[in-house]
Amino acid sequence: MSKKKLDYSQFTARFGCGFLIGILIAGTVSIVYSAQTMGGLITAWVIFALVCGLLSAIFGDKFWQNIIHWIR
Repeated sequence: MSKKKLDYSQFTARFGCGFLIGILIAGTVSIVYSAQTMGGLITAWVIFALVCGLLSAIFGDKFWQNIIHWIR
């Protein structure tokens, strides 16, 4: 099984979509756990967005299948 190398546009699209879902997840987590400061909220946004963006770019469709499974 050969791994296909991602080109720049695929990486950017996957990272961008993962980044956006990371912001939504961070917002939800911050609301549920009541972020006490704006700095805490921004930190959560940045961490979740970067992690979800990178996971989406690396794992692709498997990442999205796991997100959908987790949400249901």
